[in-house]
Amino acid sequence: MKITKQFVLREIADEYIIVPTGNTAFTFNGIITVNGIGAFLWRELQEEVTFDQLVGKVLEEYETDRATAEADVREFLDCLKARDILGE
Repeated sequence: MKITKQFVLREIADEYIIVPTGNTAFTFNGIITVNGIGAFLWRELQEEVTFDQLVGKVLEEYETDRATAEADVREFLDCLKARDILGE
């Protein structure tokens, strides 16, 4: 899976915001704010990556257990899928 090209991550005033670009800006209603781990996952999703690879990267980067990492990754991916931001 990988992020579609119609969205970009921007850091504004110490907040991470996912912003639609191009024609998507006319059809996508709003913006999405994400926390630090969301921004980390967003950067990882710029290249093709699997769920298990994302979980592994979170475990390498953050002090957390596997169950929490899996839940956080799944929640973030579900959010992106629900908004058609994630290609598979």
